[in-house]
Amino acid sequence: MASSSVNTKQAKASSYWARPGRTAARTLASVSYCPHPDAVRRRQEAEAMRQQRSREHSEAQMLQAMGLKWWEGSLPANMVAVTTPRELDMLSRQAYAAGRGVLINYFQEDCYACRCLHKKLKQLAEDHPEVLFLKVNGSNEALRPVFAERGITKVPFFQCARDGELQKPFSASLDPEKLKNLREQLSALARSSAMVNA
Repeated sequence: MASSSVNTKQAKASSYWARPGRTAARTLASVSYCPHPDAVRRRQEAEAMRQQRSREHSEAQMLQAMGLKWWEGSLPANMVAVTTPRELDMLSRQAYAAGRGVLINYFQEDCYACRCLHKKLKQLAEDHPEVLFLKVNGSNEALRPVFAERGITKVPFFQCARDGELQKPFSASLDPEKLKNLREQLSALARSSAMVNA
């Protein structure tokens, strides 16, 4: 009796797959899964972003544990967060005497755009070692007179200094057009430094 019920089930199964259109479904089911290249790329990008956020979070926790602010930790050798107008003046003069260009970044510690741009600035500083990057914090009471004297009313703001002369200030952010302008200004500054030192 059990044998006949098994035979009946097998017959039903074979008749099911024998119907038109069922063979294609069976063939597709047996093919191994092959993801689309775009899906693979998107997953890889998402994973890279997740790892980057994880690294940034770890770095922020480490800075906090060390009592440092987001603009103070792990700066490239040619980037300095100045603390007084005298230090800003002294470092600028030393750079001019050495034939280096200076890029001054005016920022405030509670500015989200400034914080987002900071990582990109560190990368640009590493790419342009011939330029001195000076970070001026408008949240620092001692540096507020610098903002007033130079007419800086919004942040993030930048100013190039060539041969001891301050150029017209400009704004920049992660917006592609503004970032392109920042890169162009920085390249011009690097070229002028190279010509002086040639």
